Amino acid sequence: MAPTLKCVIAWSERRPLGELLAAQLAESAGEGNVLRLGGAACAVYTAEEPADLRDRLRGRLEEGESLLVLEFERWSSSGPAIDSRWLLARGH
Repeated sequence: MAPTLKCVIAWSERRPLGELLAAQLAESAGEGNVLRLGGAACAVYTAEEPADLRDRLRGRLEEGESLLVLEFERWSSSGPAIDSRWLLARGH
């Protein structure tokens, strides 16, 4: 299966999840295929299915923490904080 672009978002009221999320994604997809999008969100370019990605990542979450994985084919961005070149290089 070909890689697609996904957005992974994690929430916790007790601890920051951004570094943990990015490290876990880089472990399987490679560091160059992960882009941090703020505090606890990442874009990742991977062939892993959203449900499989969710299942693998939720093993690192604690009780009460949440995770959302979105796969998308279209996107739009604005502003210097969004690395559009990174996104465009991954088929969009």
